[in-house]
Amino acid sequence: MVRLGNPVRDLRYLLDQGYHREPAVNFVSNHYRLRLPERHLLARCVFSKREAAEHRRKAVGVQEVRGKWLSLDGYNVLITSESILAGKHVIRCDDGFVRDLRAIFGKYKFSRITERAIKEILRAVVRAKPSKVVVLFDKQVSRSGELARMVRRELRELHLKGDSRAVGGVDFKLRAFDVVASSDRVVIKRARTAWDIPAELLKRKRAKILDLSKLV
Repeated sequence: MVRLGNPVRDLRYLLDQGYHREPAVNFVSNHYRLRLPERHLLARCVFSKREAAEHRRKAVGVQEVRGKWLSLDGYNVLITSESILAGKHVIRCDDGFVRDLRAIFGKYKFSRITERAIKEILRAVVRAKPSKVVVLFDKQVSRSGELARMVRRELRELHLKGDSRAVGGVDFKLRAFDVVASSDRVVIKRARTAWDIPAELLKRKRAKILDLSKLV
C-alpha cells in the first residue's frame, strides 16, 4: 500500500467538518491518486471523531454478551474472519472495530477456509455464552441457504441454542437483538450494542493487521 498517513488525516478532517462520507472519500482518493484497496480502506475504516466515539460506546466484549440474545451479520463476520484465517490484511479502524478490504459482498464464493471460519466464529460464540444466537445471511447472495444450513449443523454440534437463516432485510432484522455482531457502520448505528467477533479471533490467531491509530 502507498503511504496513507496524509489521506487518512485529510479524510478525518473533512468528516469532522461535517462533509458527507462518499464525496469526501472520492475527493481524498482522487487527490492522492489512490488505488482501489486504499480507497476501500478509507471508505470502510476512517471515521469522524463523533462517529468513532459512538461506535466505541456501543462496543461490548465477551463478558457483556453472556446471557443476551445475540444476532450475527453473517457475511460481514464471515468474510472478515476468513481474511484473518487466510493471513490477509485486516485493519483496526478508527472506531476500534476490525475490518477487511475484501469487497466481495454480493459475489461471495465458498473456499477451503469457509467451514473452518464458521467453526472458529461459533467457538467464539460458545465462549461468550449468549442465551440465544441467530445468524442471518442475505438471501439475495448465491448459496446463502447452503451457508445457513452449515451454520445450523454447527450450532447443533456445539449445543448452542439458536438458528441460522437466509433472509431479506438483514440490516433491519439485526437490530431487534440485544447484541449485534457486525462491523458494518449502518448496522452499528442501528444496534443497541455491537460485538466484534473478528477482534476476538485475532486474540488467538496470527494475522497481518494494520492499526490506523499508528498511521498519523
